[in-house]
Amino acid sequence: MKRILKIIILIIIGIVLSLGVGTYIFYKNIHVPASNEKNTSTVSRNESQNKEQAIERKNILFVGSDENNLSDTIFVINYDAVNKKINILSIPRDTYYPRPGFNAPEEKKINAAFSEGKIEGLEKAVEDLLGIKIDNYVILNYEGFKKIIDTIGGVEVDVPFNMKYDDNSANPPLHIDLKKGRQVLDGEKAIQFVRYRHGYVDGDLGRIKAQHQFLEAFLKKMLQPSILPKVPSLAITVSQYLKTDLTASEITQYAYQFIKDKPSTINAMALPGEGRYEGNTSYFFVDNIKVQEIVKELFSDEVSTSNTSTTSFAENKNIKVEVLNGAGIPGLATKYAEVLKNEGFDVVKIGNVIGMTFTSSHVYARTDEERAEKVAKTLFITNVEKDISPDANVDVTVILGKDKE
Repeated sequence: MKRILKIIILIIIGIVLSLGVGTYIFYKNIHVPASNEKNTSTVSRNESQNKEQAIERKNILFVGSDENNLSDTIFVINYDAVNKKINILSIPRDTYYPRPGFNAPEEKKINAAFSEGKIEGLEKAVEDLLGIKIDNYVILNYEGFKKIIDTIGGVEVDVPFNMKYDDNSANPPLHIDLKKGRQVLDGEKAIQFVRYRHGYVDGDLGRIKAQHQFLEAFLKKMLQPSILPKVPSLAITVSQYLKTDLTASEITQYAYQFIKDKPSTINAMALPGEGRYEGNTSYFFVDNIKVQEIVKELFSDEVSTSNTSTTSFAENKNIKVEVLNGAGIPGLATKYAEVLKNEGFDVVKIGNVIGMTFTSSHVYARTDEERAEKVAKTLFITNVEKDISPDANVDVTVILGKDKE
């Protein structure tokens, strides 16, 4: 029953999107360069043929942006039209993501990649973290979120406990005051609910679960017939507060595909890992081995990548790697050496770094940078440096830090 409900929800969303795009274009509140727009006349002339063609599978980065231009909510979604699956992966905003040249504690969180590098910086960070390509993005700020919720008349959710939090140092100040129990949240209260994060036992993961709960409630509200007359107002609101590099015709195609195919599977997961302190700063440290499993499950196209994977495995056999434990954690080097061996790399040495402890993991190119990048991508390590030596006995040196615990 739950799966059927989700399918119905998607169909309704598709209808709303289709109607909304028409209004969206009518009011001309988005700018789509002609060179980037699909040839819609061709689509019309060959409609019967195109109906049988699945839309291109893309990884779309969704970002909820706060008043300080921080990516407060991050997730990646793709729609596998061939297998009729929707895949969603949520990324905690405190995910540990160190970058060369950014050494302040808060700069080592993935949401800082957005505030400093804008959407391009966050796209690169997510690509590095997950080892996938981001094709498009969607950004919605809090003001737009609140207006969308108000336009549809609020969303009913069950607040699990009293939520009280004040931060007068925030810009603007943040005040959250929600009482426990089932209630209809207007835009202002809804933003308080999805932003609250201090009372959950599992930290930011608890907040992500609450956001998933709110999303289900929001989609349930969209099922109501009373929503359809509000579609023009929704389209205008979206056009004012949402930023995306998807074209109007691409949005329409996705909506049509949802309606036609009725997706049968929805996979929604949170990035695996755990939250803990490093110094006085709280981070979410990713479990890199589990991430590889989830990425393969959610974002890999088995049909198109099988030959590529075989070729990569054969090429990896020619790359000699040494794996060194720089964190002082027993068994760490052996653990990640096995990951490399499973991908075909020739691990010729496993050992420890003596007299020094590393916080962050590093990959060093000893003979060739491209080979080092392959190893770094496999282990989800962002720090890649050159240490070319004609006398090197290996192609790549990996030093594992505490971030791989």
